[in-house]
Amino acid sequence: MNINIKTKTWEDMRSSARRIFPVIGAVVAGAFSLGQIHGAVHAEGIETWGPKNRPTYTWSNPADHVTFNSMTDNPEIGDESNFVRVRKIGSQDKFSNNVTVEPGSEYEVFVYYHNNASAKLNDGDHRGIAQNVRLRMDKITDRLEAGHAAVIKGTISASNATPKEVWSTSYLHAKETVSLRYVPNSAKLSNSGSLNGSTLNDDALFGKDGGTFLGYTKNYWGAIPGCNEYAGYVKFRIKADKAGFTGEKMASKENMNDYRTEITVAPGETIDFKLRYKNTGTTIQRGVSAYDLLGTGMTAIPGTTFLKTPRSAGFEKENLFKNGFNIGDYNAGEEAFITYKVKFSEDEKIFPCGDTVTYNNSAIAVLDTTIHSKVKVTVHRDCADKPKTPNTPKELPHTGASETVLAVVVTAMIGIGTAYYIASTKQLKALEKQHEDKE
Repeated sequence: MNINIKTKTWEDMRSSARRIFPVIGAVVAGAFSLGQIHGAVHAEGIETWGPKNRPTYTWSNPADHVTFNSMTDNPEIGDESNFVRVRKIGSQDKFSNNVTVEPGSEYEVFVYYHNNASAKLNDGDHRGIAQNVRLRMDKITDRLEAGHAAVIKGTISASNATPKEVWSTSYLHAKETVSLRYVPNSAKLSNSGSLNGSTLNDDALFGKDGGTFLGYTKNYWGAIPGCNEYAGYVKFRIKADKAGFTGEKMASKENMNDYRTEITVAPGETIDFKLRYKNTGTTIQRGVSAYDLLGTGMTAIPGTTFLKTPRSAGFEKENLFKNGFNIGDYNAGEEAFITYKVKFSEDEKIFPCGDTVTYNNSAIAVLDTTIHSKVKVTVHRDCADKPKTPNTPKELPHTGASETVLAVVVTAMIGIGTAYYIASTKQLKALEKQHEDKE
């Protein structure tokens, strides 16, 4: 798209223009050192700016054609080739090219643009006015591993510029694994023209249709005259989130509310179990799933499974013990509790005289992460004569059949949404029996 700017419109633009530098100065005061060059980075195979072979210009000797961000002595930001910079929001930090992110914090990306053509080229045939000017940001990784850096790359292009496009980069470093997400509708255009304060389209900003148009005057998106008074910048925000949660299993004597991770019971006794989930991260967790695998000789009492969340509380069906169920979405810091009653068998073949140790295993899953927890239960039966040697604990290995089944069930639940995968009861019992036979 070529934009034909008539002389009258150009005169209106020029007469209404205010110098952009007071605006930029208010934003970046103290944030840049004059002539600041790119800092050291740790991203292999990435050019920090380019093209590096393009001609450069100075404040006193502007370009004789449309070109962007090629001045080496800009009084406000120094070397214009370094036009993408980042800083932590709410801090006194300066804009820089390398920032170490902290979970829960937001970061502001600053992208400067300046058509370096001499102002006198805006008159006459208007060959100093850049046309179809766009900003395109590369997609930012949504998961940043500890010890790695995320590249923040911006490219400015114009159909009549030489070179056609220029680019610059900054880097977000992580000491621990975090999730990075663009804050929707946060991209704002700033300049001294009538387009100042415009919100840029999110999809276009990250490359749809070649990028988002920049501009100076309403009705002339994509047109930017030469000279510093028509320069400007775009700012947008990135949030660093940490996904974390806990899953804790406990048991108590019935109605005693004295929960612990180990308990001793008698055959035929009923006890209370509690499974606690908490979102310890900095972002919402959706589709949290829970599953419980009862040990040998344990039977859940129907109608006692109770789910309490920050927004609701009520009894649930017995899906917790069959195929698990989705317990909802949780904001950072929120938690949920699942309680239920279990009766232990009176069968002397299952729990002979003396002490028999068994375990109740549970799992909480968010996306591809699963946390297992268990309660150790010692079933004690009094003997008429000398007690037998305590039976070998029936706990399945933490990396064995029980946890494997839990992982399969929970993973399947997440993968297919509400159409939960139903684990065969016979398969679970067969796995436990196989383990017992080996003992």
